[in-house]
Amino acid sequence: MDNYKLKTQKLQQKFHFDEHNIEKICTSLENEIENLKVVKIQNQPFQTPDVQLFKAALQETKTNTLLELPSLAPSVKNISNTSQNEIPKTNTTKYLLTDAVQASRCFQRTQHTQTEAITLKDQSNIASVWILQKEIGNNMSTEKIQEIKSNNFKKMLFISDRIVTSNNFSEKQIEFITRHTSDKLNAMSYRYALEEILQFSNDKLSNFSVTSFVWNTMNEDILAVGYGKWNDEPNGFKGAVCCWSLKNPVYPERMYEFNKPITCLDFSKTHANILVAGSHGGCVYILDIAQEICDPVIINEKNLQNFPIWSVLSFLQKSYTSEDEFILSVDDNGSVRKWSGGVSKTYNTEQMSLIYCGIRNDTSKPNKFSHSTIVQNMPGTVISFHPTNKSTYFIGTKVGFVVQNTVDSCNHYDRIFMAHNGPVYGIKFSPFCSSIFITYGADWQIKIWMENVDVPLLSLSYCNSVDDADWSPINSTVIVSVSGAVICIWDFARKTVEPVMMFTCKTGVHFSLVKFSKHGNNIVTGDVNGLVRCFHISNMPSPSFLQVEKFYSNSSGEYDVIKS
Repeated sequence: MDNYKLKTQKLQQKFHFDEHNIEKICTSLENEIENLKVVKIQNQPFQTPDVQLFKAALQETKTNTLLELPSLAPSVKNISNTSQNEIPKTNTTKYLLTDAVQASRCFQRTQHTQTEAITLKDQSNIASVWILQKEIGNNMSTEKIQEIKSNNFKKMLFISDRIVTSNNFSEKQIEFITRHTSDKLNAMSYRYALEEILQFSNDKLSNFSVTSFVWNTMNEDILAVGYGKWNDEPNGFKGAVCCWSLKNPVYPERMYEFNKPITCLDFSKTHANILVAGSHGGCVYILDIAQEICDPVIINEKNLQNFPIWSVLSFLQKSYTSEDEFILSVDDNGSVRKWSGGVSKTYNTEQMSLIYCGIRNDTSKPNKFSHSTIVQNMPGTVISFHPTNKSTYFIGTKVGFVVQNTVDSCNHYDRIFMAHNGPVYGIKFSPFCSSIFITYGADWQIKIWMENVDVPLLSLSYCNSVDDADWSPINSTVIVSVSGAVICIWDFARKTVEPVMMFTCKTGVHFSLVKFSKHGNNIVTGDVNGLVRCFHISNMPSPSFLQVEKFYSNSSGEYDVIKS
């Protein structure tokens, strides 16, 4: 031991440098540097002197803490020393959480924060049997208690069903809801691809046709779908309304059965839980989807005409004192009626009757007075309100005419023009230009119109009847349509002769409806087999910053004539 101490003392003496020794070392280094400069200038060979080595020992001083705040949450180092079953007996043990609790290991309070301690308070209550009976009610029958228990059990099953299905469809649900950003490299690409991500189906609705669907005005995850079955089966229901949720694509949240096929749907503009439905039997129903078991209210029960209702729309109309909600409907007889939205006070006002007046040549009479006048009702097919002028609406008919009128005017048309050589299946306004709309029908064409102009700006032709179409909410020149088993994507900024993409589904599928999602990267389709499918569109080109200018520059040369 003595020898070891002597060695350490010698080393300390050897490695110790005072100010005098440090100055010597610095001067010697400066001399060496000057010698190197001289050698470099004179180009003389450099002679290395004898190497002198020295050693230095660095020692750390004590750390002086000026301010230290104690942590309420112990660090991981302090916890690791204790066993798993032991908990440190300190005042901060109430902030420790075991692994059984799904909480974060990162504690919010550390010594770097200056906050007060979290105060916790335990509260308990004692309820006796007498208090429970008083709350429930002594006169409550056992059947009522069983009903309450069954309803609670249904709610538990409802929540558990969502949790189980989310394990299988979570990735697809996120893909449908998330807004996808398109790649800048695909801005000039023509490649489109469709991928089926979700499917809403039920065994009870396998032989039904999807007649209409509409998104909820408040909750965008809820999709109301109308179903109908046109056959001669005496038993069973013929129509249904289902409220599907993206959280559970296996079973509908709500399901209401009817004795007649449902033809059209629309949500209320003021109450998100009120759904308006039109049936093939001529009834206009009001449903409260907040109730699982709902008795629908027939608002036209006193004025039932037994003609199929092909379109219903809810709208708001301002008066001198308030803004009330009304319902506009059109039937197969050509009657356009306005109904009050209230359930307690239901009254109707007949807006107009769609009547066609024409001249027919009679070939049986060879003289010059061989013409006869035709007067017949025009069955209505669809109603569409103007996006900015809320009192103006357009009606499509089965004879190819489109009628323009206002809510305040009755018994006459504001404007009528021939749109198609056959039934008009739909009228959709552009989300970017309020004066631009499309019409499509059975004559294999999609026509783009401008308000107050009798000539279409552009016509897109396909080899089959166009059952439904919709504008893209993110690109002013993109339209999606369905014809039979084919989904077509039109982009008239790139092609006008044919679609830029055609997706053919398997045999036995006939699409009846199509609609873009809110973000524009997905479409929802319905078919005659009762299936509602969600497709994701990939490789879409980036939308233009000037959507309106892009539309007018690619629509047609007719716009230049109209503009001038």
